[in-house]
Amino acid sequence: MNKPRNREHGAVLIETALASVVFAMLLFAIFDFGRMFYFQARLQHAVSQSTRFATTGNTLADPNNPGTQMSREDSIKSMIKQLSGIQGFGPNDIKINTIAPDGSLIAGAGAPGDVVTVSATWRIPVVAPFLSALFPGGQYQFTATTTFRNEEFPGNAFNLLPGLSVAATNV
Repeated sequence: MNKPRNREHGAVLIETALASVVFAMLLFAIFDFGRMFYFQARLQHAVSQSTRFATTGNTLADPNNPGTQMSREDSIKSMIKQLSGIQGFGPNDIKINTIAPDGSLIAGAGAPGDVVTVSATWRIPVVAPFLSALFPGGQYQFTATTTFRNEEFPGNAFNLLPGLSVAATNV
């Protein structure tokens, strides 16, 4: 009678081992997808807030040259990096384009009344080996985009966010 019981005990051990592997894979997948959506939400928030700031024509103080202002494009890029907490954007990962009246795109943040599109692209390496095979290069790539119309640029200086110095400039 001991033999059937020993066989059942071995079967339970194998079933537990297999179930543990599947459970671990599920946990890695949940971790990876949660991380992907977290960074995607952070980047979308940063792009949205940066373009909201840019619609007024304001710029940030240049930290490398005290007493001078950054360009509007550099101010937008700097705010995206600061607000998203993501470092290491490539030179073509943040794009700022004005939509011309004929519908073509022109690089830059535009003038008052212009429609401007800001997009930022980021790639996150997928940690789980079984998931990385599903993504090109083992990375999840996403783009956050916001389009807005520039307001009339004010002539006064003000601060929108703590720690970011802002001054209005005329284009």
